[in-house]
Amino acid sequence: MPLPQDFLDEVHDRNEIVDVISSYVQLKKAGRLYRGLCPFHTEKTPSFTVYPDTQNYYCFGCGNGGDVITFIKNYENLDYIDAVRLLCDRSGLRFPEDAGDREDNLKKRILEANRLAARFFFETLKSDEGLEARKYLKRRGLSDETITRFGIGYAPDSWDKLKNYLKSKGFTENELVEGSLCGRSQRGNCFDFFRSRVMFPVIDVRGQVVAFSGRTMGSDTRKYVNTKDTPVFRKSRIIFGLNFAKNSGTKRAILVEGQMDVISLHQAGFTDAVATLGTAITDEHAKLLSRYVDEVLVCYDSDAPGQKATRRAIDTLRPTGLPVRVISLEGGKDPDEIIREKGASAFRAALDKATGSIEYELLRARRNVDIDTQDGKVSYLNSAVSILSRCSSPTEREVWASQVSSETGVEKQTILSSVQRSIRQKIKQEKQKQEKELPASITGKYHLKPYEREKVGSVSAEHRLVAAVFLNPDYAKKVSELVSGNDFISVETGSLFDQIVSQINEGTFNGYSSLSQTLTTQQNALLSGILADNNGVGFSTEDTDYYVSKIVESRDRNKLEVRSADPDQLMKALKNRKGK
Repeated sequence: MPLPQDFLDEVHDRNEIVDVISSYVQLKKAGRLYRGLCPFHTEKTPSFTVYPDTQNYYCFGCGNGGDVITFIKNYENLDYIDAVRLLCDRSGLRFPEDAGDREDNLKKRILEANRLAARFFFETLKSDEGLEARKYLKRRGLSDETITRFGIGYAPDSWDKLKNYLKSKGFTENELVEGSLCGRSQRGNCFDFFRSRVMFPVIDVRGQVVAFSGRTMGSDTRKYVNTKDTPVFRKSRIIFGLNFAKNSGTKRAILVEGQMDVISLHQAGFTDAVATLGTAITDEHAKLLSRYVDEVLVCYDSDAPGQKATRRAIDTLRPTGLPVRVISLEGGKDPDEIIREKGASAFRAALDKATGSIEYELLRARRNVDIDTQDGKVSYLNSAVSILSRCSSPTEREVWASQVSSETGVEKQTILSSVQRSIRQKIKQEKQKQEKELPASITGKYHLKPYEREKVGSVSAEHRLVAAVFLNPDYAKKVSELVSGNDFISVETGSLFDQIVSQINEGTFNGYSSLSQTLTTQQNALLSGILADNNGVGFSTEDTDYYVSKIVESRDRNKLEVRSADPDQLMKALKNRKGK
């Protein structure tokens, strides 16, 4: 069920977009606008702009745009309803109890079931049934305080104890299965998903129990079992321990492999330790970390799989712009083992010796070859060139090229020239890839109907007409009698035009506030881009007459083969048309 429009209007009124975004992004006033570095992609020159007049934002670098709800949705990685809830909490506005669809209600039920399940597991750990689990945790060196802080519990060796407990609290079997607290047999019988396991609640950055990770205490060959994906949990979006680490005060994250590593490090005073859940670090994990920390230290196992995961983590984190260092532990130990056997000081010493990601990769490359031989030297140089081509700045490349030069005796300039060739080659390969994909992607990139020919000016006219009716609703009645979205080249722009005009004619239009609930992600970005391009333009009725005539002319007579258009030329042509 959609949220009431008057409620959404109040959400927007109470959450002025500049106030909200400035609590996440450092904004600087630029005339009537506000600008800052985009939080959705790495950049050094601000291309992220907030428009108070139309209450929207747009990034000219990555194309992310929308209203205040869209910003919270994208920044906090929430769905629409949860983004609205967060803004309600921020502004003291009561969320309508009967609002939201089935999925929203199910999410609330799953979160409550998880909260009660965490309490059930914690109490079971303290009971007679949890004796062996308590002994295991003590052998792992965990104190009662740490067990309580992380809410560690125990799932009994039973097929239905948790199920029966939660059913007594009013939950249905379907809700428990949806939340991955229970499973179903082929015969349809409902059973506890976690059995005979030490249980680690997975808590998101808002303090909600969204999932569990269970460590076997029985005969199950699977050491760890995690909650399956649910409406409140996606393992590619959750980082274990970040709820604590974000408040550690260090502005860094020590990225380790497992929950026990995280918990042991926290107990030893390293409260910025985090881990992904049984999966390699993803782009979503990297973006989430970049919102809370300024540096990441990777501390994975020193075996082959661990080192492969380290290199993958470096590559995944690099696009965020976060500095990455690597902690190397002696003897193939993991952080938990190091702390239990040698104490926190041993881990501190390893942390202090952490190497930068480029240094780490060069060390690994050199370790595998004998550079005293010609073949070994060539192999190392080839690896070094590839590594240095990924450096973020020329200065960084200069520094490391000097080191490689001293190691191999090869001139630094020769190494740098090879690096430049490697960079050019990668750029060329990427361009070739884009050109190969262009025929299939150009219509989507510019929101054009496939295989249609049209004047470039008509695309600009469509955008301008949308901006004109958005900013001047009085124009909508006359315009809508002459053209509709079906007349547009751009499918998305046509749909956007129809939605705006329909709301205006029905008397329900209230700017972005009345649109954000129904717009797709693509339409949100498109509308914000259109408003950004036309910011400050004063549209007259003569202007709209001209835009309508261009669209009608385009509809009736095709002259431009869009598929063959160079994308840069097309965009340049569009920009040149703005003044017409």
